Amino acid sequence: MFEFELSITKALHRDHVATLAMLEKLETDLNRQGASAVPTADDPTWRSLLTGLIAVLEADVKGHFAFEESRLFPTFSEYVDPGIPTMLKEEHEIIRPLAEALLAKAKDALENGFDDASWSAFHAQGLELVEREVFHIQKEEMGFLPALEQILEPEDDAELSMAYSEAGGNV
Repeated sequence: MFEFELSITKALHRDHVATLAMLEKLETDLNRQGASAVPTADDPTWRSLLTGLIAVLEADVKGHFAFEESRLFPTFSEYVDPGIPTMLKEEHEIIRPLAEALLAKAKDALENGFDDASWSAFHAQGLELVEREVFHIQKEEMGFLPALEQILEPEDDAELSMAYSEAGGNV
């Protein structure tokens, strides 16, 4: 496993680890529950999962993705390869609406519970999100973050870390 030295890559890595943990829990719970067995509105396991999922997805989709796109992808494109940020941004554009739809369903379920239709949609979209986002994070962990370690200067690191913290990331 790659050891990150820069504060910004460490922060992005920590966010990836937190997101992966939530996605793993989501996948496990979705598979355990099954597509046809609607969880009850008062199920504490599902209430806890939905609350955690909302927090992680809001930070990921609104903060993490936007920060990478505005602050990191341009630098990476200039110094390494424009194709990689283009591919990662295209994946963000697929994941973002899926995550936003899942967020809306999770928030509604916390208030109103699931019915057959909303559970079926949540179940299917949840599994799709897991598949897409895990693969996306793996790409960033194997190529994007290690390359950032090579191109960012210490003064870039301090500025980016502060900006990421202000954007809602964890530094």
